[in-house]
Amino acid sequence: MADQALKLMTVDEFLTWDDGTDTRYELDAGVVSPVANQSNAHGTIKGALCGLIGNALRGRSPIHGEVSPVVRINHNTMWMTDFAVNARLTTREPAELILIVEVLSAPSRTHDLGRKLPDYIALPYLREIWMVDAERRWVQVWTRIGDAVFTVATIMGNAVFESPLLNSLVELDDIYANSGLCPPLTGSVHAPSPAWCRRGRWPRPEPRGSSRECRP
Repeated sequence: MADQALKLMTVDEFLTWDDGTDTRYELDAGVVSPVANQSNAHGTIKGALCGLIGNALRGRSPIHGEVSPVVRINHNTMWMTDFAVNARLTTREPAELILIVEVLSAPSRTHDLGRKLPDYIALPYLREIWMVDAERRWVQVWTRIGDAVFTVATIMGNAVFESPLLNSLVELDDIYANSGLCPPLTGSVHAPSPAWCRRGRWPRPEPRGSSRECRP
């Protein structure tokens, strides 16, 4: 099985492959790649996201949340997400994910933003993407507003953003609860990074973030 991992695979071959360990893998252009290990903060934030999204979806069956589902991009690429919302009941058919959440840590940040995000934007059925940083209070929210247009907003500190899919407001304080990241000062809309906290100094507050339109 290990020798097979060195060969280029299709998604169909990847789905039947097993290396005999508990290691989680993705398929990147035919290459089997292990999923990066998660930090404690990564797991805490992921758990908070599962809870707040799950609560927002109560009573909306068959729409439901799934932990670490895979999404098929094409015949030789399949990504594992941190959390996603599926528009239909789980079957053997490919999931119709309408919200994808990735929690960004140092080992995976460049890969998630540079490699996976463009593939997610190209999915025709996807309505929202949340890229949530696990090392600072920073969330990038992509929202589809047309067949080929997304708006993107950067949210920081203790700010709040609206999720049309969930039909609710999402507070960064809820996402980062118990994560160990420094809370913002009262009245501030920008959270200092852990480095600022350790030095005992605080940066000046900045605007909540910027937004722009992007076309896949």
